[in-house]
Amino acid sequence: MRKFIILVCFFSVVGLAFALPITLSYSSPSPNLTVSSNKVDYDGTIEHLFTHCLLAYPTLALSSENPLKDTYNNNCLTPSEFKEILNQLYENNYALIDINKIFEEKNGKVVKSKLKIPEGKKPFVLSFDDVIYDEKKAKHGMVDKIIVGNDGELASQTEITWGLTPTTDISKENEFIPILEHFVKEHPDFSIDGAKGTICLTGFDGILGYRTSDINTTNRQQEINSAKIVVEKLKEKGWNFACHSFGHYHMKSISLEKFKEEILQWKEQVEPIIGKTQIYVYPYGEWELENEDGTISEKHKLLLENGFKLFCGVGINPFFSNLPYNSSFKTLFMDRTPLDGFTLKNREKELSRLFNASEVYDLKNRKN
Repeated sequence: MRKFIILVCFFSVVGLAFALPITLSYSSPSPNLTVSSNKVDYDGTIEHLFTHCLLAYPTLALSSENPLKDTYNNNCLTPSEFKEILNQLYENNYALIDINKIFEEKNGKVVKSKLKIPEGKKPFVLSFDDVIYDEKKAKHGMVDKIIVGNDGELASQTEITWGLTPTTDISKENEFIPILEHFVKEHPDFSIDGAKGTICLTGFDGILGYRTSDINTTNRQQEINSAKIVVEKLKEKGWNFACHSFGHYHMKSISLEKFKEEILQWKEQVEPIIGKTQIYVYPYGEWELENEDGTISEKHKLLLENGFKLFCGVGINPFFSNLPYNSSFKTLFMDRTPLDGFTLKNREKELSRLFNASEVYDLKNRKN
């Protein structure tokens, strides 16, 4: 049985109790867990799991007075859930792998890479969608931004305005980036060659909590400069980035002209900050590869022309192969298993290959 130390500070506002981040200890590795550091050939399944930004302040995020509560409850994890998932994945011998190392281009075709991984480990990719911290979510239970703290390490920063005394909360306990950083530090064999996670960005309201888009006409360059500092630190620590579109559109309904504009906005407003990426993560998991006659779609052709090579959708079971099946052209496609409140509650059987969802589910903070 895992043991957790919980330290909670409460502020009372309008009769409701809101909690600051909950600090939980990480479980020690199982005493019988022995994994060799020798690398061996691996051609098995590569899981790809994804979630969104965490509900850093779950009491506030899931409050009945929060207009985003239902979206948060279905689509996000609480910090305690994320930490427990990491614990169980580690105990089940999973280890992070850099998504850019699982594929390569050979003779003009994008194919799976031949992998060598530590003996006994099962590689998986972990990605995080919509890491914007956009204005509409501010003060609704998520952090405000990711920062590099005075100690040179990654942390979250949030302006606490719902307490008796406004304050700035800088934490390493309530968002996925510092939590994963700490976990890998405590369990180095959870990461293959220093891999961390893939941060899937849009750009319509900036990135990582910084207002870097061109709708910011006041201090945009300052925000860009601040974001670059965080991006540089993330890359140094083994994180990488994926394009999740610019405006988080629906692929099936966006026009070709608007799609062209989307790609241009990404290249002009996001790529200069994070650099190029070969990973394209479809918003809402909606993908389009071919026309009805089996020819390549114009939208997909644009993505290929702009350097994207691996395309990611959403699926509860692992899938990493070439699509479409019956077309003359092939695209390397990877599904991602969602980790969120809905799947923890409703897809326990499917998730059992990874962890025990009922043990993960945060009964203390979730209302149902």
